[in-house]
Amino acid sequence: MKIRVRIKTVNLRNIEFLIEEAFTGIVRNGLMAFASISTIALSLAVLGAFVLAMMGANHFTTEQIDRFEIAVFTVPGAAKAKADALADSIRKIEGIKDVSILDRDEEYAKFKRERPDFESAGLLGNPLPYALRVRIVKADQLTMLSTKIRALADVDHVNVGQETYKRVVALANAIRAISFAGVIILLITTAFIISNAIRLTLYARRREIRIMQLVGATNHTIRTPLVIEGIVFGSAGALVAWILLRLGGGYVVHSAQRITPMFGSFSSGLSGAGLAFWLLLAGAVIGAIGSLVSIRRFLKD
Repeated sequence: MKIRVRIKTVNLRNIEFLIEEAFTGIVRNGLMAFASISTIALSLAVLGAFVLAMMGANHFTTEQIDRFEIAVFTVPGAAKAKADALADSIRKIEGIKDVSILDRDEEYAKFKRERPDFESAGLLGNPLPYALRVRIVKADQLTMLSTKIRALADVDHVNVGQETYKRVVALANAIRAISFAGVIILLITTAFIISNAIRLTLYARRREIRIMQLVGATNHTIRTPLVIEGIVFGSAGALVAWILLRLGGGYVVHSAQRITPMFGSFSSGLSGAGLAFWLLLAGAVIGAIGSLVSIRRFLKD
Protein backbone atom coordinates (compact mmCIF):
# COMPACT_ATOMS: atom_id res chain seq x y z
CA MET A 1 0.00 0.00 0.00
CA LYS A 2 2.83 2.37 0.85
CA ILE A 3 4.60 1.48 -2.38
CA ARG A 4 1.56 2.55 -4.44
CA VAL A 5 1.44 5.92 -2.68
CA ARG A 6 5.12 6.51 -3.36
CA ILE A 7 4.72 5.66 -7.05
CA LYS A 8 1.84 8.13 -7.47
CA THR A 9 3.85 10.85 -5.72
CA VAL A 10 6.84 10.30 -7.98
CA ASN A 11 4.66 10.40 -11.09
CA LEU A 12 2.97 13.59 -9.97
CA ARG A 13 6.33 15.23 -9.32
CA ASN A 14 7.59 14.07 -12.70
CA ILE A 15 4.57 15.62 -14.43
CA GLU A 16 5.03 18.88 -12.56
CA PHE A 17 8.73 18.91 -13.47
CA LEU A 18 8.08 18.23 -17.16
CA ILE A 19 5.40 20.95 -17.40
CA GLU A 20 7.71 23.39 -15.61
CA GLU A 21 10.52 22.54 -18.00
CA ALA A 22 8.23 23.12 -20.98
CA PHE A 23 7.26 26.63 -19.89
CA THR A 24 10.85 27.40 -18.87
CA GLY A 25 11.93 26.49 -22.38
CA ILE A 26 9.26 28.74 -23.89
CA VAL A 27 10.37 31.71 -21.77
CA ARG A 28 14.06 31.04 -22.41
CA ASN A 29 13.51 30.94 -26.18
CA GLY A 30 11.00 33.78 -26.35
CA LEU A 31 11.89 34.99 -29.85
CA MET A 32 11.57 31.57 -31.46
CA ALA A 33 8.37 30.95 -29.49
CA PHE A 34 6.92 34.21 -30.81
CA ALA A 35 7.89 33.28 -34.37
CA SER A 36 6.29 29.85 -34.04
CA ILE A 37 3.08 31.20 -32.51
CA SER A 38 2.82 33.90 -35.20
CA THR A 39 3.29 31.36 -37.99
CA ILE A 40 0.73 29.01 -36.45
CA ALA A 41 -1.75 31.85 -35.91
CA LEU A 42 -1.55 33.05 -39.52
CA SER A 43 -1.77 29.50 -40.89
CA LEU A 44 -4.81 28.64 -38.77
CA ALA A 45 -6.40 32.00 -39.58
CA VAL A 46 -6.14 31.30 -43.32
CA LEU A 47 -7.49 27.78 -42.84
CA GLY A 48 -10.29 29.03 -40.58
CA ALA A 49 -11.24 31.84 -42.97
CA PHE A 50 -11.53 29.40 -45.87
CA VAL A 51 -13.56 26.91 -43.82
CA LEU A 52 -15.92 29.65 -42.60
CA ALA A 53 -16.33 31.01 -46.12
CA MET A 54 -17.12 27.57 -47.52
CA MET A 55 -19.52 26.80 -44.67
CA GLY A 56 -21.23 30.13 -45.30
CA ALA A 57 -21.49 29.41 -49.03
CA ASN A 58 -22.94 25.94 -48.36
CA HIS A 59 -25.37 27.35 -45.80
CA PHE A 60 -26.42 30.13 -48.20
CA THR A 61 -27.04 27.81 -51.16
CA THR A 62 -28.91 25.31 -48.97
CA GLU A 63 -31.09 28.13 -47.67
CA GLN A 64 -31.87 29.27 -51.22
CA ILE A 65 -32.81 25.71 -52.21
CA ASP A 66 -35.12 25.40 -49.20
CA ARG A 67 -36.88 28.59 -50.25
CA PHE A 68 -38.11 27.04 -53.49
CA GLU A 69 -41.91 27.00 -53.64
CA ILE A 70 -44.52 25.51 -55.94
CA ALA A 71 -46.95 27.96 -57.54
CA VAL A 72 -50.35 26.39 -58.23
CA PHE A 73 -53.05 28.10 -60.32
CA THR A 74 -56.69 27.07 -60.38
CA VAL A 75 -58.69 26.67 -63.57
CA PRO A 76 -60.10 29.98 -64.96
CA GLY A 77 -63.34 31.02 -63.29
CA ALA A 78 -62.93 28.75 -60.28
CA ALA A 79 -64.67 30.06 -57.17
CA LYS A 80 -63.01 30.73 -53.83
CA ALA A 81 -64.61 27.59 -52.39
CA LYS A 82 -62.81 25.45 -54.99
CA ALA A 83 -59.51 27.17 -54.19
CA ASP A 84 -60.02 26.41 -50.50
CA ALA A 85 -60.86 22.79 -51.28
CA LEU A 86 -57.75 22.51 -53.46
CA ALA A 87 -55.60 23.96 -50.66
CA ASP A 88 -57.00 21.35 -48.24
CA SER A 89 -56.23 18.56 -50.72
CA ILE A 90 -52.65 19.76 -51.16
CA ARG A 91 -52.09 19.93 -47.38
CA LYS A 92 -52.96 16.24 -47.12
CA ILE A 93 -50.05 15.29 -49.37
CA GLU A 94 -47.05 14.02 -47.41
CA GLY A 95 -44.07 16.36 -47.68
CA ILE A 96 -46.08 19.60 -47.84
CA LYS A 97 -45.12 22.16 -45.19
CA ASP A 98 -47.61 24.95 -45.81
CA VAL A 99 -50.20 26.14 -48.35
CA SER A 100 -51.43 29.72 -48.66
CA ILE A 101 -53.94 31.26 -51.08
CA LEU A 102 -52.91 34.60 -52.54
CA ASP A 103 -55.39 37.46 -52.59
CA ARG A 104 -56.71 37.81 -56.17
CA ASP A 105 -57.45 41.52 -55.79
CA GLU A 106 -53.96 42.31 -54.53
CA GLU A 107 -52.37 40.23 -57.27
CA TYR A 108 -54.55 41.95 -59.89
CA ALA A 109 -53.64 45.40 -58.56
CA LYS A 110 -49.95 44.46 -58.64
CA PHE A 111 -50.30 43.14 -62.18
CA LYS A 112 -51.92 46.39 -63.36
CA ARG A 113 -49.12 48.43 -61.79
CA GLU A 114 -46.56 46.37 -63.67
CA ARG A 115 -48.61 46.41 -66.90
CA PRO A 116 -50.42 49.78 -67.14
CA ASP A 117 -51.36 49.00 -70.77
CA PHE A 118 -53.46 46.02 -69.67
CA GLU A 119 -56.49 48.12 -68.59
CA SER A 120 -56.97 49.30 -72.15
CA ALA A 121 -57.84 45.73 -73.18
CA GLY A 122 -61.44 46.31 -72.13
CA LEU A 123 -61.73 43.34 -69.77
CA LEU A 124 -64.40 43.49 -67.09
CA GLY A 125 -63.61 42.33 -63.55
CA ASN A 126 -60.59 40.36 -62.35
CA PRO A 127 -59.56 37.73 -64.93
CA LEU A 128 -56.79 36.19 -62.80
CA PRO A 129 -57.28 32.69 -61.38
CA TYR A 130 -56.63 31.89 -57.76
CA ALA A 131 -52.97 31.26 -57.02
CA LEU A 132 -51.68 29.03 -54.23
CA ARG A 133 -48.19 29.20 -52.76
CA VAL A 134 -47.01 25.75 -51.65
CA ARG A 135 -43.99 25.29 -49.38
CA ILE A 136 -42.44 21.85 -49.12
CA VAL A 137 -40.41 20.10 -46.43
CA LYS A 138 -37.55 18.84 -48.61
CA ALA A 139 -36.44 20.61 -51.76
CA ASP A 140 -35.35 17.35 -53.42
CA GLN A 141 -39.03 16.29 -53.49
CA LEU A 142 -39.97 19.27 -55.65
CA THR A 143 -40.56 17.30 -58.86
CA MET A 144 -42.40 14.43 -57.18
CA LEU A 145 -44.76 16.71 -55.23
CA SER A 146 -45.48 18.93 -58.23
CA THR A 147 -46.53 15.81 -60.17
CA LYS A 148 -48.96 14.83 -57.41
CA ILE A 149 -50.42 18.34 -57.30
CA ARG A 150 -50.97 18.40 -61.07
CA ALA A 151 -53.17 15.32 -60.73
CA LEU A 152 -55.61 17.10 -58.39
CA ALA A 153 -58.94 18.49 -59.54
CA ASP A 154 -59.32 22.20 -60.47
CA VAL A 155 -55.57 22.59 -61.10
CA ASP A 156 -54.81 24.44 -64.31
CA HIS A 157 -51.07 25.07 -64.07
CA VAL A 158 -48.18 24.26 -61.71
CA ASN A 159 -44.98 26.28 -61.81
CA VAL A 160 -41.93 24.85 -60.03
CA GLY A 161 -39.04 26.70 -61.69
CA GLN A 162 -37.41 23.39 -62.55
CA GLU A 163 -34.55 24.82 -64.60
CA THR A 164 -33.64 27.37 -61.93
CA TYR A 165 -33.82 24.67 -59.28
CA LYS A 166 -31.45 22.42 -61.23
CA ARG A 167 -28.95 25.26 -61.65
CA VAL A 168 -28.99 26.10 -57.94
CA VAL A 169 -28.59 22.43 -56.97
CA ALA A 170 -25.68 22.05 -59.42
CA LEU A 171 -24.08 25.16 -57.94
CA ALA A 172 -24.55 23.80 -54.41
CA ASN A 173 -22.94 20.48 -55.37
CA ALA A 174 -20.00 22.28 -56.99
CA ILE A 175 -19.48 24.41 -53.87
CA ARG A 176 -19.52 21.31 -51.66
CA ALA A 177 -16.93 19.57 -53.85
CA ILE A 178 -14.68 22.64 -53.91
CA SER A 179 -15.11 23.04 -50.15
CA PHE A 180 -14.10 19.46 -49.42
CA ALA A 181 -11.07 19.53 -51.70
CA GLY A 182 -9.99 22.98 -50.52
CA VAL A 183 -10.25 22.10 -46.83
CA ILE A 184 -8.20 18.91 -47.29
CA ILE A 185 -5.48 20.74 -49.25
CA LEU A 186 -5.35 23.66 -46.82
CA LEU A 187 -5.36 21.34 -43.81
CA ILE A 188 -2.36 19.42 -45.16
CA THR A 189 -0.59 22.68 -46.05
CA THR A 190 -1.30 24.17 -42.62
CA ALA A 191 -0.05 21.04 -40.86
CA PHE A 192 3.13 21.15 -42.97
CA ILE A 193 3.76 24.84 -42.21
CA ILE A 194 3.14 24.44 -38.48
CA SER A 195 5.31 21.32 -38.34
CA ASN A 196 8.18 23.17 -40.04
CA ALA A 197 7.80 26.13 -37.68
CA ILE A 198 8.09 23.81 -34.68
CA ARG A 199 10.98 21.97 -36.33
CA LEU A 200 12.90 25.23 -36.69
CA THR A 201 12.31 25.95 -33.01
CA LEU A 202 13.68 22.54 -32.06
CA TYR A 203 16.61 22.90 -34.45
CA ALA A 204 17.62 26.13 -32.70
CA ARG A 205 17.72 24.13 -29.46
CA ARG A 206 19.60 21.12 -30.79
CA ARG A 207 22.63 21.81 -28.56
CA GLU A 208 20.40 21.97 -25.51
CA ILE A 209 18.85 18.62 -26.47
CA ARG A 210 22.32 17.13 -27.03
CA ILE A 211 23.53 18.32 -23.62
CA MET A 212 20.49 16.75 -21.97
CA GLN A 213 21.34 13.46 -23.67
CA LEU A 214 24.95 13.66 -22.53
CA VAL A 215 24.00 14.16 -18.87
CA GLY A 216 21.80 11.07 -19.01
CA ALA A 217 18.29 12.40 -19.56
CA THR A 218 15.97 9.78 -21.03
CA ASN A 219 14.23 10.30 -24.34
CA HIS A 220 10.93 10.51 -22.50
CA THR A 221 12.23 13.32 -20.28
CA ILE A 222 13.49 15.23 -23.33
CA ARG A 223 10.48 14.56 -25.55
CA THR A 224 7.61 15.35 -23.17
CA PRO A 225 8.44 19.04 -22.45
CA LEU A 226 8.93 19.64 -26.17
CA VAL A 227 5.58 18.07 -26.99
CA ILE A 228 3.96 20.23 -24.30
CA GLU A 229 5.63 23.26 -25.90
CA GLY A 230 4.14 22.25 -29.25
CA ILE A 231 0.68 22.01 -27.70
CA VAL A 232 1.13 25.43 -26.07
CA PHE A 233 2.35 26.95 -29.35
CA GLY A 234 -0.58 25.45 -31.25
CA SER A 235 -3.15 26.54 -28.66
CA ALA A 236 -1.74 30.07 -28.41
CA GLY A 237 -1.67 30.38 -32.20
CA ALA A 238 -5.23 29.11 -32.38
CA LEU A 239 -6.36 31.72 -29.86
CA VAL A 240 -4.74 34.51 -31.89
CA ALA A 241 -6.30 33.09 -35.07
CA TRP A 242 -9.73 33.06 -33.38
CA ILE A 243 -9.38 36.75 -32.45
CA LEU A 244 -8.33 37.62 -36.01
CA LEU A 245 -11.24 35.69 -37.50
CA ARG A 246 -13.80 37.20 -35.13
CA LEU A 247 -12.65 40.76 -35.83
CA GLY A 248 -12.04 40.27 -39.56
CA GLY A 249 -15.16 38.16 -40.11
CA GLY A 250 -17.42 40.72 -38.46
CA TYR A 251 -15.95 43.50 -40.59
CA VAL A 252 -16.28 41.54 -43.84
CA VAL A 253 -19.91 40.53 -43.17
CA HIS A 254 -20.86 44.09 -42.20
CA SER A 255 -19.23 45.47 -45.37
CA ALA A 256 -20.92 42.84 -47.56
CA GLN A 257 -24.33 43.63 -46.08
CA ARG A 258 -23.88 47.28 -46.96
CA ILE A 259 -23.18 46.31 -50.57
CA THR A 260 -26.22 44.05 -50.88
CA PRO A 261 -28.82 42.97 -48.28
CA MET A 262 -28.79 39.48 -49.81
CA PHE A 263 -25.69 38.68 -47.78
CA GLY A 264 -27.59 39.32 -44.56
CA SER A 265 -28.30 35.57 -44.39
CA PHE A 266 -24.71 34.63 -45.32
CA SER A 267 -23.49 32.83 -42.22
CA SER A 268 -21.40 29.77 -41.46
CA GLY A 269 -23.80 28.70 -38.74
CA LEU A 270 -20.84 28.13 -36.39
CA SER A 271 -20.89 30.00 -33.09
CA GLY A 272 -17.90 31.85 -31.68
CA ALA A 273 -17.47 29.21 -28.97
CA GLY A 274 -17.64 26.42 -31.55
CA LEU A 275 -15.05 28.16 -33.72
CA ALA A 276 -12.74 28.60 -30.71
CA PHE A 277 -13.10 24.92 -29.76
CA TRP A 278 -12.25 23.57 -33.21
CA LEU A 279 -9.34 26.00 -33.68
CA LEU A 280 -7.87 25.12 -30.27
CA LEU A 281 -8.32 21.42 -30.97
CA ALA A 282 -6.67 21.69 -34.39
CA GLY A 283 -3.83 23.84 -33.04
CA ALA A 284 -3.13 21.56 -30.08
CA VAL A 285 -3.25 18.35 -32.13
CA ILE A 286 -1.11 19.69 -34.98
CA GLY A 287 1.34 21.22 -32.47
CA ALA A 288 1.69 17.92 -30.60
CA ILE A 289 2.09 15.83 -33.76
CA GLY A 290 4.53 18.37 -35.23
CA SER A 291 6.68 18.21 -32.10
CA LEU A 292 6.60 14.40 -32.02
CA VAL A 293 7.60 14.12 -35.66
CA SER A 294 10.30 16.81 -35.45
CA ILE A 295 11.94 15.52 -32.24
CA ARG A 296 12.55 12.12 -33.83
CA ARG A 297 15.37 13.74 -35.78
CA PHE A 298 17.29 14.39 -32.54
CA LEU A 299 16.37 11.29 -30.56
CA LYS A 300 17.21 7.67 -31.20
CA ASP A 301 15.01 5.29 -29.26
